[in-house]
This record gives sequence, structure tokens and C-alpha cells, in this order.
Amino acid sequence: MKVGIVGNAADKFTEVTEQSAKMMIRRILKPGDILVSGGCHLGGVDIWAEEIAKELGCYDPDYIHLPKVRRWEGGYKQRNLKIARDSDIVYVIVVAEYPPGYRGTRFTWCYHCQTDDHIKSGACWTAKKAANLGKSTVHCIIGSEGGILDEW
Repeated sequence: MKVGIVGNAADKFTEVTEQSAKMMIRRILKPGDILVSGGCHLGGVDIWAEEIAKELGCYDPDYIHLPKVRRWEGGYKQRNLKIARDSDIVYVIVVAEYPPGYRGTRFTWCYHCQTDDHIKSGACWTAKKAANLGKSTVHCIIGSEGGILDEW
């Protein structure tokens, strides 16, 4: 199965939530799966998924879709659409809240999902596109203490 795993960048995680994300990735990937992801230059879920996929023998570089440029049009949008098309299922791993000391842009809600139960991620847009193609999607929301708060 081609398994899309996408989510927040590294700066959205604490040490505790990072470990939970990695544990979730290890539960998702099974022998014979191929990881589909986006190789985010900011680290986080994409890169952790690649590292774990390599360990588990689920890595094929042809399914890691890097953006051609670091902007929406001509870059991230097309990359995310490739992930949606290539995946049989897309898992989104996001955190419920920003970590202490986070200095980046903040959003009060995920406008892709129309919810405030997790912070915004382009991964949610990717999952929405996958769902529009008839693919299964799963959102995994990690709380600040590291537990899975919700999975839908």
C-alpha cells in the first residue's frame, strides 16, 4: 500500500510531541508499504516519516515529492497534489497547540478543516484533496502531553 504521511513542521513540536509523532509513524507503516511524503525542508513529520520508512524498508525516493520551488504555485500546491494522487491513504499528524516559545506565524484555527482542535497545516489541504479523489484519510492530533487527543 502507498501510505501518505504528512503533518506539521518540526518547529511545531516539543520533544514529547515529537516522540509521539514518531511512535505514530511506526504504528502506521507496515511491511510492504511504500511511504509517500513531501520531504519538508523544515523537518518534522515528513522527515521523520522518511527516516522511519528507511529503517523499515518502506522507502522509495520516487514517492518523496519535493516542491520545485518554495512557494505555493509551482511548488507546494503541485507537490501536495502528487502526494494526494500517489497515496492509497493519507495520514495527517498534527499537534493540538503551539509549543511554548513558538515564534512563527500563528493561526487561531485550521482553516482547511474548519476547526480549532489542531493547529493549521498544509497537510490538511493535502488530505482534503486526497479525499476528493476517493482516498481514505486519517487525522491524528497529538496533545501537548504527547497523547493522541483525537483520530478521525
